[in-house]
Amino acid sequence: MGDKVGDKVGNKNLNISQIKVLAEIRNNPNITKPELMVKCDLGKNLIDNFISFLRKNDIIERVGSNKTGYWKVNE
Repeated sequence: MGDKVGDKVGNKNLNISQIKVLAEIRNNPNITKPELMVKCDLGKNLIDNFISFLRKNDIIERVGSNKTGYWKVNE
C-alpha cells in the first residue's frame, strides 16, 4: 500500500528512532554512545542495535579508533 514510515537511505527504510540517531551523528560526528542515549532518549541496547544496523548497511562508518575517531555519514 505504501512505504514504511521513515527516510529512505539507499534502499533502506529507517524508523523514527533511527532517523534521530542518524541526525545526531550528522550534527556531531564525535558524539559518543552515552550522549546518543541521552539526546535520543533511548537505551544502550537500542543505540547499539541502531549503530550496528547503520554500519552494516554502509550508512555510517567509524573513522579512526573508538576513543579518538569520529562517525562518517555516507550519502
